[in-house]
Amino acid sequence: MSDHPDPERYWRHRRRLAYTAMGALLFTLACALFAPVREAAIPLIESLAWAFAVIVIGYYGNNAIEAFSRGKK
Repeated sequence: MSDHPDPERYWRHRRRLAYTAMGALLFTLACALFAPVREAAIPLIESLAWAFAVIVIGYYGNNAIEAFSRGKK
């Protein structure tokens, strides 16, 4: 048995996290566009959008790297 950790072990959790972040990003952007926003809340909205975007980009970047490494074998 290999001592290397299984990368597929937390795959379902990473996918749920990415989809939740994607939904939260869309919700945040929709609220920013369609709801009245106080000027004091704009930095918070920007920070939330960046944080959710980083999670989604990391998820898809990880998928691309894994697909590329599987194709190289």
